[in-house]
Amino acid sequence: MATKLDPKQITLVATFVSAGVANGASGWMIVGGKLKKIPPRGIKQLQAVSQMLNAADAVGNARLAAQLQQTAIEVANEAVH
Repeated sequence: MATKLDPKQITLVATFVSAGVANGASGWMIVGGKLKKIPPRGIKQLQAVSQMLNAADAVGNARLAAQLQQTAIEVANEAVH
């Protein structure tokens, strides 16, 4: 059974974002006190994750919502690795 994620409970707070990341290129972010390398398009992927989680919350179909949530997790992992 898929774990239901509440998009309102997920917060990504970066204390520093390098200029490259802010412009859609590769660079670094400090998240939770840890340095994370962000590949090109990483910030756009994280924005897409937010949109997928919002869509999962509004879709009204439990199976589709679970698929959107799982895809969002996979995209988020790819964005920061």
